Amino acid sequence: MSFLKSIVLAVSMFSAIPAPNVEWNEKNMRYLMCAFPLVGALIAFLCVFWFFLGMQVMHIWQKPISIHFFALGFTLLPVLVSGGIHVDGFMDTCDALASHADREKKLAILKDSHSGAFAVLGCVLYFLSFFVLSYELFRIPTETKQLILPFLSIFVFSRLLSACAVAAFPIAKNSGLVHTFSTNSARIFTVMWCEFFFILISFFLLKFYRFLGLALVGTPLIVFILYYVMTKRNFGGITGDTAGWFVQICEIMTLAVFVIEKILL
Repeated sequence: MSFLKSIVLAVSMFSAIPAPNVEWNEKNMRYLMCAFPLVGALIAFLCVFWFFLGMQVMHIWQKPISIHFFALGFTLLPVLVSGGIHVDGFMDTCDALASHADREKKLAILKDSHSGAFAVLGCVLYFLSFFVLSYELFRIPTETKQLILPFLSIFVFSRLLSACAVAAFPIAKNSGLVHTFSTNSARIFTVMWCEFFFILISFFLLKFYRFLGLALVGTPLIVFILYYVMTKRNFGGITGDTAGWFVQICEIMTLAVFVIEKILL
């Protein structure tokens, strides 16, 4: 029962999907980060459906505008489902990193509710890049069933590794959401849970996609390692904002690798 409540809390916290009211207490939050990747799975399956719908419509209509429309929808869909919570952290982290200030100043920038020039610039570049990648994805002839596992890797891996980081990485501050999630979660169980599903999905990716699967597995792992180094060096640990930054960077890097592989192959 507590796991079901953790799922409800994860959906209400990390998505814009309406969810029943559940009390925020230590018991209900115990498996919150374990349920976090389920939001990524939902985004993945919605993206597969959107891709299937786009392919069908473009095949029937044969109009050039269709590909731009569906590429835009694919770009916006993850943000609409997540409610933009990770984009907010991404923008704040861009501002903090671009300041080149000391650690305390960077942490202060993360807490600032105002968006600076580098936050806006980073956001614009991110969505332009995501749109171009989405356009190329729709332009390449691909069967919908061939996208299910790659899309899972894009949107689930980012959240599996983010949840693992919350449970295992140093925390920059003794306050905030990440500190609350970390201290109230079953940390060892969360790490083991995330590792199990990461390995499980990786196994099927490597089995059915081989070199592409290796790239889809290796990319988020490389970003994960760089995330640890970046947060440790700049902030002394992770925060809620850097967690959002990681999800966004992990997703767009994995999507870029997937699209580039499809173009080359």
